[in-house]
Amino acid sequence: SVSFAADKAVVSTQSTGIAQNLPHLTELCVEGNQNITGSSIKMIGRGCPNLAQLYIIDCVHMCDMGLKGFSSSRGLRVVNLGDCIRVSDAGVRNIVDGPSGPFIRELNLTNCLRVGDTTLFRIAQRCQSLAYVRFCYSEFVTDAGVELLGNMQALRCLDLSGCGVGDAGLAALGNNPNFRNISLSECSQITDVGIQKMCSRLLLLESLDISYCINVTDYATKFLAFSCRELVRLNIAGCTQLTDTSVSYISGGCHYLSHFNMSHISHMTDKALRFLRRGCRLLQRLNVTVCPKITYSAIERIEAGGCLVKHSIDVKEMKLSPILPLSETHKRPMSVGYSIFPIPNNA
Repeated sequence: SVSFAADKAVVSTQSTGIAQNLPHLTELCVEGNQNITGSSIKMIGRGCPNLAQLYIIDCVHMCDMGLKGFSSSRGLRVVNLGDCIRVSDAGVRNIVDGPSGPFIRELNLTNCLRVGDTTLFRIAQRCQSLAYVRFCYSEFVTDAGVELLGNMQALRCLDLSGCGVGDAGLAALGNNPNFRNISLSECSQITDVGIQKMCSRLLLLESLDISYCINVTDYATKFLAFSCRELVRLNIAGCTQLTDTSVSYISGGCHYLSHFNMSHISHMTDKALRFLRRGCRLLQRLNVTVCPKITYSAIERIEAGGCLVKHSIDVKEMKLSPILPLSETHKRPMSVGYSIFPIPNNA
């Protein structure tokens, strides 16, 4: 395993040395390094044919040329190119179309803004072992590409946050009953119709994030709750049209729920917490920040059952010291939470 620090310059001579002296290297990690270039990575890739795990994260000079060095790699199983904004479909194709393509298990293309449906087409054709994939915040990922992912039966975890996916794409995802974790945060084109078609067939889904999908209503949560009864984690933060009725459905159908985020929804009241107390007895983490109609007395009652609650009740009312702000998922504004115990971001 070799890792390059964020401030370390890697020049061609160093890259050549690594390639010559470490032919049996299996893991390469380059994170936040603004000096390393595509040509340097290309040299390393060509000289290290046994790489199994490749992490090139937040490297602004990383480009398609660098990925050519891995076009003949046979052992790649994990590929993470998150925040490499210059990487495009052509670069990813160097890896997907290579000998490793059919055996890659994990692929992260978060914030690879130039990657789109073309890459999804190639992945659907070549990467039949792929189980975990992230395409967050790529506007070129649309229904046309997502529809193909529904036929990849090995897929277990999919993150399409901030992409251009809509109801047609969600309907196609329902073709794969093996999904366990799906994130659709900030997919503004999604409506109740898409949620209904997807959830009606994903009976084993364990984690779902539809936060900030502003067109989703109580109608969608009804199908979600009574279809996906195995849910353990659910995030509906920022779905501003939802009301207490949604929580009544969730508490009635999702009895295994342990982590629930319903923050930034102004319609939620104490009644929602009463539903949770009755129906979700395994709840461990609850986020109700910026829910102005929820009172501290209701929070106290649910905390008495052992659930840790992240909230934003006025400090004078609580008489507690505020903890450090915890950022919401997917680059949302931070909210100050007041609680005796800090709550993880994914609560």
